[in-house]
Formats: sequence, C-alpha cells, structure tokens
Amino acid sequence: MTAGSRAERSGAPSIGPAVPAWTIGALGLVAGVVGSVVEVGASGWLVVAIGLAAAAAVVPRGPFAALLVAQLALAGIGGTYLPVLLLTTHLVLATSLLWAWTPRTARVQLRALVPSALRFVAVQVGSQAVAFVVVALLGGAGPVGGVWLAVAGTIALLALALGLFVPMLLRAGDDAER
Repeated sequence: MTAGSRAERSGAPSIGPAVPAWTIGALGLVAGVVGSVVEVGASGWLVVAIGLAAAAAVVPRGPFAALLVAQLALAGIGGTYLPVLLLTTHLVLATSLLWAWTPRTARVQLRALVPSALRFVAVQVGSQAVAFVVVALLGGAGPVGGVWLAVAGTIALLALALGLFVPMLLRAGDDAER
C-alpha cells in the first residue's frame, strides 16, 4: 500500500498542492494583528483592533475588515510606518474578500491563488511607490502628508478606473453597433 492521498486511492484526479481554506482567514488575522500592533501601539484601541481582526477572520462577510482598515488608517495618518500600513490594510481587505466567498471546508489550490497574488503585488508596488514619493515630498508636513497621500491615491485610483473601463465601454459600444 502506498502513502498517497485519499483522492489518488479512490481514483479521483489530483488537484495539486492545496491548503485548507481557513488559512486565507488566518493570513488576514495575522496581517490585522501585526498592523494593529505597529500602527495603534499599546493602548485600549489595540484591544479593539485585535477584536476587529479576529471578527474579520471569523465573519468575513461582515463589516469588520472595513472597520479595522478604517481604524488602522486613522491611527496611521501621522505615523511613520506608512509602508506597513499600506501592506497590512491591503492584505486584510484582500484576504477578507477572498475568504468571504470560499467555502470553509474547501481546499484551495495554490495554483488558483497565483492571479490574486500577482494582482496584490502589482497594487502594492504602485501604492508603495506613490507613498514613497508623497512622503519624500511632504514628509515633514505631519498629518498633512497623510491627507495628500489620500488625495494622490484617489487620483491614482480614478486614473486606473478610467484607463481600464473607458476602453472597455468604447469596445462595448462598437460591438452594439454591429
């Protein structure tokens, strides 16, 4: 008898390397706790932030991930850990959205997570670069730098949306004319 998986023994096809679906929620929980410790620091708000991170991992379709991101953003406006804030808030939201629509008892193929991971890295590279430029230009401005970062991020998101959706809408109009 070989030590293969149960699927191989029963004649089912192999799905490749996979992880339990709950690991997606666990990754979001770790990101939320690390972001909370770095951004909020030791205070009563840290307990609230960790509670929100745990609730976001347990109830991913609830508002808890968004509330945690809002709390971290408010705590990190004048902070010096902007790269950590961008990384952790994005990771909390990305894992929460993915975990919300994954069955709890499922196994997720690592190969299926590659497109999401590539999108995550692409957004992080862009946002970290914008954050670096804004902080370099307005670093000594205190909380004003956070406001300008929000403005720059909003403009970048609008430009991205226009760059993606306007050509798609123009193509849809051409298809309708045919």
